Amino acid sequence: MATNAELIKVSGLCKYYYNGELKALDGVDYSINKGDVVVVIGPSGSGKSTFLRCLNLLEVPTSGEVVFKGVDITKKYYTDKNGNKVKLNIDEHRRKMGMVFQHFNLFPHMTVLGNMTLAPIKVKKMNKAEAEKKARKLLERVGLADRADAYPIQLSGGQKQRVAIVRALMMEPEVMLFDEPTSALDPEMVGEVLEVIRELATTGMTMVIVTHEMGFAKEVGKQIVFMADGKIVETGTPQEIFDNPQSPRLQDFLRKVL
Repeated sequence: MATNAELIKVSGLCKYYYNGELKALDGVDYSINKGDVVVVIGPSGSGKSTFLRCLNLLEVPTSGEVVFKGVDITKKYYTDKNGNKVKLNIDEHRRKMGMVFQHFNLFPHMTVLGNMTLAPIKVKKMNKAEAEKKARKLLERVGLADRADAYPIQLSGGQKQRVAIVRALMMEPEVMLFDEPTSALDPEMVGEVLEVIRELATTGMTMVIVTHEMGFAKEVGKQIVFMADGKIVETGTPQEIFDNPQSPRLQDFLRKVL
């Protein structure tokens, strides 16, 4: 069972493809506490995005456990506090985990406001006026108050990604998962998206961020996770990882990217 501070606990997580020939994740153990900002770094193909997508079962692990708030979400059933056997509703758990992808995934036929209010109205049964009021407040927070009635095609990449972030926040998630949120952006738009994530980090939101932006990782991460070959090779504070790397694999990686 998770402790009060522990939000997600991953144990023995494996994800294999092609009958085990490709080991995207190979026995990953890690715990994420409430309020943590965990930044996952590593070379391409190291398993970073697979690890992130396993946390909310967008990728179904081959084996291992993903315990979210005391419930192993890889199992079909769990035992509640009263000792009753309950069928797992994965959608219910996913609602508590906001996900931001590389490519925004906005509905092109809907306005920014429509994109943001769809899930709260349909899933959380929020009334339309309340949802729109909340959406406008969040858009103001990320400097997009004047774009509520625009369509995605009218937005820059950086604006689309900021909308994607606040759309996830509309569901009031307990943890935010970011899968390389700046990798599809032009360099001059990266800063505006990182600024939103940076601001979010100051609010106490639990976040797991996969990124290639080392300066950002160093600045925002409370914990850095370095992955290679489907395994977690080294973890630590930004100072420990960037200023005093222990493993030869991490030292080699940092030499190439810094």
